[in-house]
Amino acid sequence: MAREEEPLFNRLLNANSVAEQITALRALKHELIGHDQRKETWITIGIISILSQILESRRNDGKKEGMSAGQDGAAGLSKRWNNGRIDELTEDQELCLQAVIILGSLAQGGPAFISPIMSSEAIASMLSILSSLDCPKSLGLSIFKTLNTIAGRYPLQNVNWPQDNRLAEIIFTPDNIRCFAWVIAQNNSSSTAQTCATLAANIIAKLCTEESHKAVLTEYGVLDALALKVASIIVAQGFVLPGAENHLAQDGAMSALPQPAPSTAKLGPILRAVSIIIENSKWRAEHFLSSPGIVTVFPGRLPEFSPADIKRNPWGMPYLSGSAVPRQNHANPLDALLPVVPLIQTQASTNFPPLVPMGSFHKRSLSFLESSSPDEDETALVPWLFHMLRTESGLSRVMAARLVTVLFRLGLTRKHRIPMFSYLVTPLLLRMLGKEYDFSDESDPEYDGMIPMTLRLKEEVPSILAALVMDTQELQKHAVEANAIKILSQLLKETYNPHSENSKPMWYAESNDKDMSPTIPLSSQMGPVGYSPMTSHIMRYREGILRALAALAPFRDEYRKAICENGVVPYIIDSLKPRPPSDRIDVLGTKNTAVDGNPIPTLLAACGAARALTRSVSVLRTSLIDAGVAAPLFELVKHRDVEVQIAATSVAIISGDILPILCEHAHSSNTKLRLESLWALKHVAYNSTNDIKNKIVTGLGASWLAELITADPTSKGSIVTDVKTGSLIGMGTSNSAGEKVDLLNPMDDTREEPRDEALGSEAGYDTFLPDPTRRKKLAMSGEIDQTRQARQDNIAVQEQVLGLISNIICGTGASEIVDFLLNEIGRNELLSILADKLRPRPGPTRRDTATAQMSSSSSTISSFQPPMPAEILIAVTYVLVNLAAGPPKHRDLLFSHRDLLKNLMWLFEHPNRIVRVNCVWVVINLTYEDDQSDRQASYERASKLKALGVIDRLGSVEDDDSLDVRERTKTALHQIRKYMNVA
Repeated sequence: MAREEEPLFNRLLNANSVAEQITALRALKHELIGHDQRKETWITIGIISILSQILESRRNDGKKEGMSAGQDGAAGLSKRWNNGRIDELTEDQELCLQAVIILGSLAQGGPAFISPIMSSEAIASMLSILSSLDCPKSLGLSIFKTLNTIAGRYPLQNVNWPQDNRLAEIIFTPDNIRCFAWVIAQNNSSSTAQTCATLAANIIAKLCTEESHKAVLTEYGVLDALALKVASIIVAQGFVLPGAENHLAQDGAMSALPQPAPSTAKLGPILRAVSIIIENSKWRAEHFLSSPGIVTVFPGRLPEFSPADIKRNPWGMPYLSGSAVPRQNHANPLDALLPVVPLIQTQASTNFPPLVPMGSFHKRSLSFLESSSPDEDETALVPWLFHMLRTESGLSRVMAARLVTVLFRLGLTRKHRIPMFSYLVTPLLLRMLGKEYDFSDESDPEYDGMIPMTLRLKEEVPSILAALVMDTQELQKHAVEANAIKILSQLLKETYNPHSENSKPMWYAESNDKDMSPTIPLSSQMGPVGYSPMTSHIMRYREGILRALAALAPFRDEYRKAICENGVVPYIIDSLKPRPPSDRIDVLGTKNTAVDGNPIPTLLAACGAARALTRSVSVLRTSLIDAGVAAPLFELVKHRDVEVQIAATSVAIISGDILPILCEHAHSSNTKLRLESLWALKHVAYNSTNDIKNKIVTGLGASWLAELITADPTSKGSIVTDVKTGSLIGMGTSNSAGEKVDLLNPMDDTREEPRDEALGSEAGYDTFLPDPTRRKKLAMSGEIDQTRQARQDNIAVQEQVLGLISNIICGTGASEIVDFLLNEIGRNELLSILADKLRPRPGPTRRDTATAQMSSSSSTISSFQPPMPAEILIAVTYVLVNLAAGPPKHRDLLFSHRDLLKNLMWLFEHPNRIVRVNCVWVVINLTYEDDQSDRQASYERASKLKALGVIDRLGSVEDDDSLDVRERTKTALHQIRKYMNVA
């Protein structure tokens, strides 16, 4: 211990009263502020343990005096925080206040100081005090400030994802969440109360990264509390819809309009927390939009009637005429505040010729927009967010853009809003990326010792832009026309410029961890230095830029070429290089070169950008391969993190050395890794030599391939719920190591089922707790999503395997590999599998449905199998097209199976265009005459097809809606009639 610390330390240890302890802590507080070296000294002599003991004693006293804020504590906190008086702290409370302030001061030193705090019980004790009945506002504010400081610096210990979630696990417990919910929702006009609400929202935004945390925050009332806060701000702004007061206590609305939010309430942090909780979950988004606060200020559209439909009886009472028809009022008063933008010019769909090689399942990437109907209801929150986007500034403006983008991605805005996004949101986001854009806003938080607010907001903009334009070509077009590619390319280059810390560097200890005695408690040892805030900012900024470039490039080849012409390919390749396992200390100087590498989130984004560019053959050959993209990708495929393996595999720039790794990954129990590996192998197989194809079949195992495609992806038997674990168990088989794994529904993809406990109704608390009906819907949504995802995985895996087989059996020299594959799997076995996929599956009739309803049982209906998904039918018909394009012996092989071609006949009238055109291609290939020697065999095949009724089937698609189907049908009919002399 240093000599100057001894007197104060002794005073603290030997204090005879609480007042002496308070005096010593105040002296220590003034000694530590701004002096990181002193902070380290005090940590090594055990100050955190002393502070933790002080808080722990107060925590235990609080347990004796009252219940937590999760129950009666909510009413107690409400009474105390709303009394309008200045806090008069007791000596014990003042002692805790000084301890909390010192902990916050220590945490300001950076990640090295966070580790010893995490090793103590200090955080749990602060949360317990915060939730106690008699926690004064000033103490609560200090606790929130300290927790916010710790939450902001905690991720700097490790910028990789997923992060260590210990802090989130400590904070996001039911009692703590209930306390946070109340603090956020309370409408006290004091600046202290509103600052606490802002800090609570900030803590949630910084730590909520896991789906399980988002679910529990929703379940225990935080999302409804945030909604109530948004509603109170809307009331204060005067944007409540006209007539909303007439629908109070109806359809889930509150019994009265929320009180207007005080002027000290901040909108930006609330919108950020909402966006983080609901993103990627339509269920949570709908839960937010249906919360009592939002429904009260923005009630849904109600049916209206024409005045002529309203009659009056002889007694003067109104009634509706028999011909009255309700009409929906589509006008939204808030839309009048928005500018008029041009409408989308619809274009006629283009008919493309069929491609025999199987396409990628990634080209049908999930877009929630497809599920949205233009006639669906849209909450007035959407135009209000557009208005906030135009009128607010700083954090509120950026978060309004983020939240409205989240709702757009989840299909909760109307499709006619796309021009609004094109002309309002996209240009504004691109303008925010400019150096001259001013983010300043007086209402935004002050500088907290990390990075300036301007940089923090600019960091989020590329990710918002990426989410906005993803899968929407109209928005991509407007972004590119606004120079998005040029702007993003320049920003990506700038992230590799050497940088120096603008602020004081995070403190790091000179001593070596190895010198630490194992007997010294962890709370007295400095933690790892971690990363500087500026380095962490640049990595996240680079990640967002890469995601935005990838989101612009998936559909248009000219966009991909523009990205390459802007010279960013070398920087994308540099972004594929990971950081070394043991990073050196990051202090003053430059730590931002390609040599330093990138954290996992940036690696994932770089793989996404590389993958988007590889969709262009010319770009792939001239830019990426020449620049050396294959080498870093090969290393990433072997990365320790499975998400990185998946992302690297998806780029599909494959060399011969990587085939064994891909085959091994295809047997993984991780669904994503298995799908990406099969997808990559499918593309490798196309137009490859037979040697490569043989290696793929041998590496995967022919019996394993047969086992995967044999199962029925729609059968309930392939998705069994384990009652004890809640996991979904699908096809069981052994992996390459001989371990029993679940091929289609891996065991490690389980999710916690949301609790369904009844919550009491406390005064001042029941307005934002989900009611039992809405909580039950949340619980059910998790199960529905899990089952739906499992079935989608079943379909996707079979689709990729069938696509792989299709690509293996096509191309030059395919006859030999077809024979090899048929011998490995078995001729009859493979044809029977294909025939079963094509088998007609009639659904239940009205009589069956009525019978099931009368018997109060669904057994009758459940005995009917659901139709085979179109994705599987497309994949199977591609296999048949390629077999039919082979030599005569393989064409004749298709006729050798009793049911295969017979089952194909009913697909000529399938709703999917690709299925129909593939059926016609099978007929064309089977009746095609290779040369004069094949004429008799072609005649016999045509005769067999005629016996199966193919002429009538072709006649049914002669006038098909698809030009491609009509043209191919003409060819097929011409070839058959040539042999059969049919008029």
